[in-house]
Amino acid sequence: MNKSLFSLLSGLILTVLFSESAFATPQFDDIGQSITDSMSSLPGLVAAFSYLSGIVIAVSAIFKTVDHVSNPTQTPVRVPVVRFLIGGALFSLPIIAEAVMTSINGGTPVIFSSQGNMLLALGSILGVLSSVVTFGQNVNFILQTMIWSVELLPGLIAATAYLLGLVIMVSALYKTRDHVEDPQRVPMKDVVIRFITAGALFSLPTIYNAMHETITSGGLGILGTIAALLSPAGFLWSSQAGGFGCGITSVIIPGITTPTLGDVICMSMINTISFPTFLAAVAYLIGLVFGFWGILKIRDHVNDPSRVPVTEGISRFIAGGAFFGLPFVVSVAQMSVANPLLIAATTINGNTGFSETVTAATCGTTNSLDEAMGCFMLNILGPSQVVLSFFGYVVGTIFIMIGISRLIKSSQEGARGPGGIGTFTTFVIGGMLVSAQSILSAIAASMFGYDLLALTSNYTFASLSYTTGMTVAEQQAALNVVAAVLKFMILIGMLSFVRGMFILREVAEGSQQASAMSGVTHLIGGALAVNLGPLLNAIQNTLGITAFGVTFGGGL
Repeated sequence: MNKSLFSLLSGLILTVLFSESAFATPQFDDIGQSITDSMSSLPGLVAAFSYLSGIVIAVSAIFKTVDHVSNPTQTPVRVPVVRFLIGGALFSLPIIAEAVMTSINGGTPVIFSSQGNMLLALGSILGVLSSVVTFGQNVNFILQTMIWSVELLPGLIAATAYLLGLVIMVSALYKTRDHVEDPQRVPMKDVVIRFITAGALFSLPTIYNAMHETITSGGLGILGTIAALLSPAGFLWSSQAGGFGCGITSVIIPGITTPTLGDVICMSMINTISFPTFLAAVAYLIGLVFGFWGILKIRDHVNDPSRVPVTEGISRFIAGGAFFGLPFVVSVAQMSVANPLLIAATTINGNTGFSETVTAATCGTTNSLDEAMGCFMLNILGPSQVVLSFFGYVVGTIFIMIGISRLIKSSQEGARGPGGIGTFTTFVIGGMLVSAQSILSAIAASMFGYDLLALTSNYTFASLSYTTGMTVAEQQAALNVVAAVLKFMILIGMLSFVRGMFILREVAEGSQQASAMSGVTHLIGGALAVNLGPLLNAIQNTLGITAFGVTFGGGL
């Protein structure tokens, strides 16, 4: 009988284990697999215990039957009857387990795999980058290894949940007996919540699917994000005025004999591009833990509502679902703050009118300081913008993860609580960082009135208002310097703008080292620095000195 029970229980556990792709099992997986293997005999131990206790309860039921016949007033008939029933239930533990599991999942085993699955995202990035970089000794390889090394941890969580569910279900049977014999001491809710908890633990994939779809409504989220990041049509900036960018079509393949600083900047981003996938993997694992934790918190609430409010369980379910759908949540934050489909990043991406003579083809043969300055900024502008945008995307995702994790905190946390201004600002700043260039474009348009829908370029084409006595070469040398200064200020302005977002978040968090004025100054100052050309034009128009100095017009 014990062997039969163990076989049935082993069959049941397969319905809740997670389905993951078959990769090699690095060190963490070995540990997880060893723990899971060591637990494989525990369901049989629980089954053996329930079988023996069933015999004991059945024998006690016989004695209670005798007592009832001898003295029905002292021993009501419900006592031996419930003991016979509980004994039979303990003999048939797998049938009871299947019944409570069916109550949760409807009898249809579910294999959970969220739309933001870490392995799907990892496969996407590997496919996109396979023709560009070799996964060797770089950060991508380290992150990839870390993701694969925890691949089997979901199975360990499922096995732990199943074992705990068995224990809780056996305790529920004992509580049922206690309730029938003494309903005043053991209320019915103690029995029901144990059966429900056991069924939920047996049906973890169903619970996880419900958590995920509650947040995403079954949506796909942005699984194509990684591919989009690497495309010039995505949120990364492409080449500037004949310069360099970091899109797949323009990135310099490793192994070139004469790498430039722009190449180094590009490859630093390309070789760490799997960070978003790594964060999705971390969020996936956190969601697994939160779902398990939420079930136990609901049980604790029913047992002691004064000590454990129901919000502790619900908040963990919501936070876990948000972690499962992290790519979707990031997309929502981005669209809610600045929809990139509606706000064209023309004030930066449209910088194609720099008046300079240096080009990517001619750089490397320069003999003058102005040409060296022009080539330097031409080489690093596009890559620096790409890396800064990628940095904003990664940090914005981390901020959103921090905001999600705060949903399980209590209101006593103040600004960092679930409804605190710090948590709200963390979500907002996260969305702003993810779509930093759209925010910067919107602020610039608010100041200088660009026609974004008409894709009007920024005013980066410099003209010397007074050139008497200057040769053509001297004019071109001056314009080279002006173009280099404009590009340098664009980068400084972007850094200042991003810094302003960090400062505003620190203010919302209650930091005494930051001020709102400082954050706003960085935001406005950054936007002005990026748009130095139109700013200087506005100052000249105000002072009435347009006939002198340098004026700026639209792109070529």
